[in-house]
Amino acid sequence: MKLYHALLSFSVALGLGISACQNSTVSAKLSKDNRSADRSAQTLPVESSNPSVEAAQNPDQAVFNEDNRTIEVEGSDQSIEPLPNVNGIRFRALTYQRSETRSGEGINAAIRREFPTGEIRYLYNNIDLDGDRRSEVVVYITSDCGSGGCPMLILQATGNGYRTVSRHTLVNNPIVISNTRTNGWRDIVLYVAGGGAKPSYHILKFEGSTYPSNPSTAPEVTPGTIVSGSAIVSDKLSPNVGIVLGEAPSAQGGLSSSQQARLKALGIAIAIPASVPAGYTVSKVDVKPCPANAPRSDKGVCRFGPQYGIVYRNAQQDRCFAIEATGGGVGGVPSEYEVKVKTELLGETSLLFGQQNGEFKTPSAQQLDSPQPNLLTDWAGISPFYRISGADIVRQSYYNKTSTQCRNTITPNQALQIVRSFTWLR
Repeated sequence: MKLYHALLSFSVALGLGISACQNSTVSAKLSKDNRSADRSAQTLPVESSNPSVEAAQNPDQAVFNEDNRTIEVEGSDQSIEPLPNVNGIRFRALTYQRSETRSGEGINAAIRREFPTGEIRYLYNNIDLDGDRRSEVVVYITSDCGSGGCPMLILQATGNGYRTVSRHTLVNNPIVISNTRTNGWRDIVLYVAGGGAKPSYHILKFEGSTYPSNPSTAPEVTPGTIVSGSAIVSDKLSPNVGIVLGEAPSAQGGLSSSQQARLKALGIAIAIPASVPAGYTVSKVDVKPCPANAPRSDKGVCRFGPQYGIVYRNAQQDRCFAIEATGGGVGGVPSEYEVKVKTELLGETSLLFGQQNGEFKTPSAQQLDSPQPNLLTDWAGISPFYRISGADIVRQSYYNKTSTQCRNTITPNQALQIVRSFTWLR
């Protein structure tokens, strides 16, 4: 009898052990009901007794453990981009969320306001940043990326659309929305790498009206920090990914009809940019006809005119650049760094920046992605001559030299894109 009871106890224990193992295996997978749930529904992580095994209830969400290892999410045709392990920074119970699949006219209009020209592709998520129970919109532009990342917009709904809270450069996804707050708004943690930057995490803290624009210059996250919250726009990126916002109608360089008329009255070919960086609008148009006493060639061509300057300004970031033309009197430009650029309109020219320091040097990828206030191109063309110039020249030529406007400018990469896009005003 004792032997019978002992065998019976062993069988029961063995059965319970097998059942527990089966339950543990099942808890790490999604049920068919969960896989068919509404993709837009908000979900929470499933509690698990095993800290290294957590499941997701939605095919667009998954929960990662502190080691950034993920459970496979069934029913999904896309994979999630995990965050790299750097400086011992741990992401505890961080919910990864893929981007939305549908957009609306209000969001499209706000994006087009910041990116006036060209076809745009973007990803976005809705998330409450300021704690008012209404979602802000975080937009990730995938069609205008450089070696250090892509542009990002943070939009907030208004009565008649969306306003831009902040615009950012050099952003890598996923975008971590931390549970910590500054001035009532959630902190944003971004992975910085590429373009020569040391891989690290940086934190953007709300400054009262906006977030810092460049994550690479924001404070680094302290090594060993534990971060919790949501990782949005966690899609793995591939070519041509994103919602498509079609080509905007041609705006003739953003010039008004009266500005176009003033330029055409000069009687010369007017070079304008077909591509203008997001957020820049025409701030000033300066025209100078040929002076009456100016020397002319045998064919009557004015030696020092006509001239024009079209100043583009990003008012939110106080960045400027100008497109300029002159009839003559040009010479070489001393500089430190040079990038050769070929244009369809004007042939080959050079993009220059830095201080004079002997022979030209080749700039690094990080320098090309960083604003250079004294950038300009060498004069191109055959009378008139044309160029692009940065904030230093804009302040000297078009504003009072003591003006506080135009404190910064575009990056060399943006300047190269603008110069390559030159076309004639029709």
